[in-house]
Amino acid sequence: MRFFVRFLLLTTAFALTTAGLIFWHAEGFSFRGVLLLGDDFKLHPLHLLILGLAMIPPALWEIFLLEQTGNDGR
Repeated sequence: MRFFVRFLLLTTAFALTTAGLIFWHAEGFSFRGVLLLGDDFKLHPLHLLILGLAMIPPALWEIFLLEQTGNDGR
């Protein structure tokens, strides 16, 4: 079950990264609204991209640690 949660986090991270890139492309790779101050605190697609990229290394690290220690979560 521990692997399932880690893989779910990894899948979510890659989904956020992909969605951020797709939505940012739809906006023409504009940086307008990146700072939350001027656009009524609306999220910019770059925020999704950054969140996804930030989640990938820790999720992978946890998967590698569980694999190395042989702890399968049972």
